[in-house]
Amino acid sequence: MPGLTDPRAGTPFPLTYEQEWFHAKTLSGGWSHKNTQLAFEILGDLDTDALAAAVRAFVVRHDALHLQMDPEPGPRPLQWTRGIEAGEDVVRRVKVKAASPAQFSHYASVLLSRDCVTPWSYGTQRPYVIRLLRYDDRHHALLATFQNLVFDGRAHHLFGHEVWRDYRTLRDGGTPPDTAPSFAEAAVRQRERTSERLRAQALANWRERLAFMTRVPWPPAGPAPAGPARAGTVSAELPAAAVTELRGLCAEFRFTVLQSAVGLFVTALAARTGRTDVGLWTSMDSRASRDTDVVGMFAGSCPLTLRDIGADAFSVRAQVRDQLLNGLRHQRLGAADLTALNREAEETGGAPVSRGIYVNLRRFDGNCDAADDVDGLRITADAYPLHRITFHDTFALHLRCTEFRDRLCVDLLYDGHRADRRLARAVLDDMLAGLAATVPAG
Repeated sequence: MPGLTDPRAGTPFPLTYEQEWFHAKTLSGGWSHKNTQLAFEILGDLDTDALAAAVRAFVVRHDALHLQMDPEPGPRPLQWTRGIEAGEDVVRRVKVKAASPAQFSHYASVLLSRDCVTPWSYGTQRPYVIRLLRYDDRHHALLATFQNLVFDGRAHHLFGHEVWRDYRTLRDGGTPPDTAPSFAEAAVRQRERTSERLRAQALANWRERLAFMTRVPWPPAGPAPAGPARAGTVSAELPAAAVTELRGLCAEFRFTVLQSAVGLFVTALAARTGRTDVGLWTSMDSRASRDTDVVGMFAGSCPLTLRDIGADAFSVRAQVRDQLLNGLRHQRLGAADLTALNREAEETGGAPVSRGIYVNLRRFDGNCDAADDVDGLRITADAYPLHRITFHDTFALHLRCTEFRDRLCVDLLYDGHRADRRLARAVLDDMLAGLAATVPAG
């Protein structure tokens, strides 16, 4: 296995800030490992050689998937790339002996679940496991798990888009691209762009936001509710016609659909709780515009501080938009900086930094439903739920908004202790009413 001095290894380079944050969590106690997973059920006349070649092409051209680190990386590790060798297996093909499609699906879920929670052996394996399972000639499953240090939400989207694009290309006799924007170069650029002036501005900005978060705990100070917690989820969808109308209106006023959804969420919180200020956490993608198609880890947690959330809907949405831009502008801090800032905020404010509400925003170019336009295949994403694995949400309320081309899917998770189903249902209903008011019927 190549090491830092191995002539086959690439030049060592630093972790991105987001990689550094994530790695610091892996060194702390009480953290459960979880890889990023993708799973596709594939029904129809699949060309397995073409799919394996498309997956291999993706892995070969994206250098984030070549990353290696020392077997026992310390708190400030370096990373380097080791290219995919000519005879190296990228896709593990398995013929599954199952008595029925249901049993095959169960096996796929079990296998994906095991891969999902298996830690990466830094010095002895690639940061991914990709499997192509066969039930019969017309029923397959593609399972992929990636270590979070090399894969975030944007990378998740790129995998699904590029693999099926290249599958079509290969089936048509073409050749997939053999190069892609370099994660190693993007990581170096991120560090080089961070001057001492920008770092000082980021420190001051985070200090202000974290101090705000200590002043607006969720739930407000008071006795904890009695009885066992009953966590759950309430969900809703906005269909294609309404999403198309909303998208047009948002563009006219320089909002995005997801910014509007968050604005309506906090407006509903104000109406249902009487709060005027609220602190949210979200995941922020800090890729530069030139690095949009870079596979790697550029997503990190970010606090948003929203004031006067009972104001008119337009003002609240504008504030959400401005807060997201503000967070993006000031992301460039290392794990040690953020640890020190959190400690300082809690000592100065005399209270823990509030982590009661989290907002997860995702946007995909394709439709939500199964695709039927890849050589007649029926491809269903997220077809295999994790088996006997439960990850407990640490937030009182967790809003998930996923924008597809044909709909907006909204899930609101509640912990049953700091926020109950009644509140979650009322907030979601208010969001839907706000969307209905934004998009006139017909």
